[in-house]
Amino acid sequence: MKAILIIAHHCILPGAYKGFEEILDKLHHDLPGTRVASTSLLDLENDLRTLLREDVESVTLLPYLLLNGQHSKNDVPRVVAKLQEEFPQIPITLLPCLGDWKEFADMVVAGIRNAQIDERTPADAGYRRKTKEKESSQNNLSSLVSRLSSNSSLFSIEVNLEGKNVLVVGGGRIALRKVKTLLPTGARITVVAPQFDPEFSLVTRLSSLVLISRPYEPLDLRGIFMVFICTDQPAVNAQVSNDARARRILVNNACDYLDGDFIVPARMDFGENIAVTVSTQGRAPSLAKKLKQKIQAEWAEGLEQVERDFLNS
Repeated sequence: MKAILIIAHHCILPGAYKGFEEILDKLHHDLPGTRVASTSLLDLENDLRTLLREDVESVTLLPYLLLNGQHSKNDVPRVVAKLQEEFPQIPITLLPCLGDWKEFADMVVAGIRNAQIDERTPADAGYRRKTKEKESSQNNLSSLVSRLSSNSSLFSIEVNLEGKNVLVVGGGRIALRKVKTLLPTGARITVVAPQFDPEFSLVTRLSSLVLISRPYEPLDLRGIFMVFICTDQPAVNAQVSNDARARRILVNNACDYLDGDFIVPARMDFGENIAVTVSTQGRAPSLAKKLKQKIQAEWAEGLEQVERDFLNS
């Protein structure tokens, strides 16, 4: 299997990797059978070494950089030379940085030329009228999108996680609660954190839970279907979120529901077959907790009786 490793600057800002993710998606689509991975300049050596230890026949590296400066001239080639000596049997090809690609220069020139054309204002009234109508239509559309967005709701589904790889980042009480809700699903759960709540040791003895006692690393996301972010460190949370999105992995951020792809509603099980969930769309967790307590206190007996009547009918 051939592999491609794209090297980008590290950034913790949410949404910073949007264009980068599109490149990864296109490579996945257009080069089937090729392993496509990404790394940052900080993690290049560890990530490339891990990739070379896998079943790959060659690795092509692309510095996702515009300027041919210190990183692309010295830092990256130094790492590549070092690892080529460690793995002489696997060819490593280092491509020029994006700024040195002729195709990239042509794209920039074409983009600027198109922008200049769009900025011209012909004198004829017909053009001005059409432009005005176009702007009015765009404003109306923007207004509609804005109204729809302000009232948007999350789409509720139940996901089958049996046999799927799930990563939990964090080792505190929040992570522990997430793990307890995940255990009955049959998912293969891995938890990575520098330290763990003492109760994790008990949970590990009673399940196949895997604990990794160290800080999160991007390669922890290899083969992961879903990731739960449960740390109290914003920089770590942002990195996990960006890394996961670059790999098209579903994200749940326990500290910022707006940053994640989904939320986990409060769930209650009654009898053998009835599950009731309560959600406030992530906006009022304390209210969801109160609703859960109320339902458990007032509905439990009635719902279990409904199930018994149904099974006996």
